[in-house]
Amino acid sequence: MTIRHKVSATLIAAAATLGCAALPASASAAPAAAHAPSGVAISGRDGLAAYANAALDSWASYAGTGSTASLDTFVAIRDSIATEAARRLGLDAGAMRAAWAKADTSHQVALIAAFTQLGTPYRRNSSKPGIGFDCSGLTSWSWAQAGASLFHQSATQIKTARAVTRDTAQAGDLVYYPGHVMLYLGVGNAIIHAPYTGRNVELSSISKSKVNSARFGNPIG
Repeated sequence: MTIRHKVSATLIAAAATLGCAALPASASAAPAAAHAPSGVAISGRDGLAAYANAALDSWASYAGTGSTASLDTFVAIRDSIATEAARRLGLDAGAMRAAWAKADTSHQVALIAAFTQLGTPYRRNSSKPGIGFDCSGLTSWSWAQAGASLFHQSATQIKTARAVTRDTAQAGDLVYYPGHVMLYLGVGNAIIHAPYTGRNVELSSISKSKVNSARFGNPIG
């Protein structure tokens, strides 16, 4: 079980007001089954991580109780995070929100779990929330929060994932080139990853030299 980071009702309410007031149509129906996170992890050092924690708290509440209010809060915070991610990367916020809303709920949970670790330092051979991750440690831990078990090794992760194209990849899918694995944000070349020693979990883009050779994979087929 991961260590729970409590987020106040005030923060949840504030995060909800940042996103779109109107919820996407997909939120009116119950999401496809996705495992509720087994406790929300310690926030990374980036302030956006706390909002991601709030989103996962709301998802866990919805998954456990079926509360539509919790689902609405999850969607609102999810959209807020997508908007901020797009702003930081200079991308279209509407396209980012749409890509996240289109992804199945397991992908959404895995992706938002990764956001809880923004600012967490890179550490080789590590997968410790709030302490350190290497690239495959981050992807395996994030997908574990959605109930999927990934081997802690980048080449094995992409080998065992179902191959998808850039056009069919969902937000939360794996992006891989030799020696490195990331999570796709669903728009352009945007990714979240644990890059290398001296850096933290961060938002970025697929390396320009790797754009044409990067592979995409769906960990849950």
